[in-house]
Amino acid sequence: MDTLALAAAATVMAAIVSVLLAVYQSTASPRGSLERRLGHVLGESTGFQVTVPTSEALRPRRAGHLPFVSAFLEGRVWTQEMAGELERGDIKLTVGEFVATRIFLALMGIVLVLFFTNNGVLRLSLAALAGFIGYLLPMFYLRFSQGRRLRKLNNQLVEALSMLANSLKAGFGLIQSMDLVSRELQHPIATEVRRTLHDINVGASTEDALQHLAKRCGSNDLDIVITAMLIQQSTGGNLAEILENVGHTMRERIRIRGEITTLTTQQLLTGFIVGGLPFVIAGFIMMLNPGYLTPLFHEFVGQLLLGGALLMELFGVVLIKRILDIEV
Repeated sequence: MDTLALAAAATVMAAIVSVLLAVYQSTASPRGSLERRLGHVLGESTGFQVTVPTSEALRPRRAGHLPFVSAFLEGRVWTQEMAGELERGDIKLTVGEFVATRIFLALMGIVLVLFFTNNGVLRLSLAALAGFIGYLLPMFYLRFSQGRRLRKLNNQLVEALSMLANSLKAGFGLIQSMDLVSRELQHPIATEVRRTLHDINVGASTEDALQHLAKRCGSNDLDIVITAMLIQQSTGGNLAEILENVGHTMRERIRIRGEITTLTTQQLLTGFIVGGLPFVIAGFIMMLNPGYLTPLFHEFVGQLLLGGALLMELFGVVLIKRILDIEV
């Protein structure tokens, strides 16, 4: 491969990215975005009609301001759903930026494979595979971030319930107790409770704000808490006692999850060792006798065998993970 050609391609790619960032910065004016959102809240499209403000009206455009990408995504149901997924993963990107990142990584994988390989059929196959993997990498990171945030939120939920119950016993109202939780605890539960209070302050009912809270977080434990609070508002009862009982249930679930994790850790490590053993053995063989495994990479039958082995490795990892994924 020509080093000069690779440097030229990298320079062109950097120039394209720089132009896209410049266009984005020129169109994404914070003042203009604020004026558009305030205009929507005040109903300036009609001149006189004033709409009921909501917290969603004050939010920035979820599709972003990237040219072409945002125009394609604006107003679609999928855009709203993906924006919620990004929020649940604590990823500070708009939907347009996230989609552009996936496309960029896919193109990057294709270009790199085309530069580093020479074989015709294998070159195209590897380029397609690299593009597919590059396109999926941001989604894998999104799922990982969502799981990490969800685990942290569930762990904070027990402390939040205790704080709410104690505040209610001390004579505070529900809104005051939630404000105390938003000030005393940390992200993410403090941020979500603060957003719920903002929804209530701009005119949403308590029931709707709590339902939006459960939808945003995507936590089964929080769904149980919200359901208990909504039932208490409909039928009456001692909310502090209800929250204490729910908190006790949550603590028991956390304890059981810890015991299950302790019991399944050995099996999980065994799966990792068994799955990584072929790669370690192949590495040692390549160090001792580099030509021994050459047919696997250059012969068609060897490439088929290597692909089948990788697929079976992937299937085994997924199977072990599904077996050890025990819901509580």
